[in-house]
Amino acid sequence: MNKQLILGIDEAGRGPVLGPLVVCGFAVEREHLPALEALGLRDSKALSPSRRDNLARELRKFPGRVLLMKIPPSAVDSAVARNGLNALEVSAMVRIIRRVKPAEVFIDALTSNPRKFGTQVSGLVAPLNPRMVAENRADSKYPLVMAASILAKVARDSAIARLRLIHGDIGSGYPGDQKTRKFLGGFSVKGGYPACVRRSWSTLEKIRPGRG
Repeated sequence: MNKQLILGIDEAGRGPVLGPLVVCGFAVEREHLPALEALGLRDSKALSPSRRDNLARELRKFPGRVLLMKIPPSAVDSAVARNGLNALEVSAMVRIIRRVKPAEVFIDALTSNPRKFGTQVSGLVAPLNPRMVAENRADSKYPLVMAASILAKVARDSAIARLRLIHGDIGSGYPGDQKTRKFLGGFSVKGGYPACVRRSWSTLEKIRPGRG
């Protein structure tokens, strides 16, 4: 364990019916925290795409460590069928923590009981025993989690952009997006969805063949 290393973890792409789920860890030495705060980070959802891209470039040049886990739709579907999406994200968080071996971890809790959630993750990374800070909306409170949130979101957006080059305008990938629903409706007519679709989402059952 590096006693000076601090890690933030967040994800992007939990809700969409298209594309990967991205879990990101961003770690820095404690002495670099003031410089990280000076970048003016925010929760990725509160930033424009151009601002997110600019900050992501700054973060990649920053003296820190980035760990990105891009989980494909097939793995998301398998997790939903077995233990649920939370278990999949916890597993990704644990893998990141074990690789980084930080002294302190900040994570955006996935449940309404952040203390219990933090205890769960702590138990899975023993005997590393980092100090665990698990809170709801941690991505709007802690620069390290903001950094992870930004990098995860930019990676997720890049994945969707690549899908657009293959499939055309697929929308945002969220179930409520009419462009996304039209895209899915077209495949329901053809019989069989491409690999970018999460087949476990109830969205597919609600889309009738031939309708967006």
